[in-house]
Amino acid sequence: MTIGLFISHGSPTILIEENKWKDLLRNIGKSVIEKYKPDTIIVSSPHFISWTGDYYIENSEKLECIQDYYGFPEETYKYCYEAYNDVELVNEIVKGSDGIIKEDNRWGLDHGAWIPLLFMFPEYKPKVVTISITDNSPESHYAVGEKIRNAVRKLGRKVLFLATGSPTHRLDLFYFKITPKPTKFDIILMDLIKSGEFDKILKIGELYPKEYQTAMPEGNLNTLYMLLGFVKPKKAEILGYDTPWPGVSMLAASFYD
Repeated sequence: MTIGLFISHGSPTILIEENKWKDLLRNIGKSVIEKYKPDTIIVSSPHFISWTGDYYIENSEKLECIQDYYGFPEETYKYCYEAYNDVELVNEIVKGSDGIIKEDNRWGLDHGAWIPLLFMFPEYKPKVVTISITDNSPESHYAVGEKIRNAVRKLGRKVLFLATGSPTHRLDLFYFKITPKPTKFDIILMDLIKSGEFDKILKIGELYPKEYQTAMPEGNLNTLYMLLGFVKPKKAEILGYDTPWPGVSMLAASFYD
């Protein structure tokens, strides 16, 4: 079975808050370990983005923690998560990518990657591979997911693909006096996930342009499109949803082939 998780990483304040989302991440991590015991986690974060059209994959032996957030409480900078890279898998992905995916050693694990990993796998330490998104089309990201899938199968790895980001990411709407509620876009996306209409998710920006533009999904949902190419899901499940603040939503969903 091939499995992928789309999980919102949230604000860095999650590190120091009493937050139900942390409990959800812990429970998801425990379930993954009990059922799958993955050798490697491939993570795609909306904060690791290339504007050149090329996809980048880190080839350093160890992926260092990047605290890529500013102006947050001092306590949030006491947390970090590092991991060893699956360099053999990285090499196989690059080799089978027809030059689309390029090796890089300038990045590590940004907060979009390491915050979920911190709560999901605090003691269980799988290797981690991180790959960038780009400003390319959903179809391009789907195709990259397929190439990663091929490399994983060639090496026989037990891999979990972890895509992160928020479906609605309108930080300009953040205002404490407004009661947060789900956007139309979030409702559409969750309905498509539950009904297994994955082809429509890939074209969600075209099918629902107004709702998509209003929600401004983090990373244009490109991490999710890559996940879909990797998993080629036949079924999916919503594991959690929340609207902690106006303009921001949190979604956790699992996808299986």
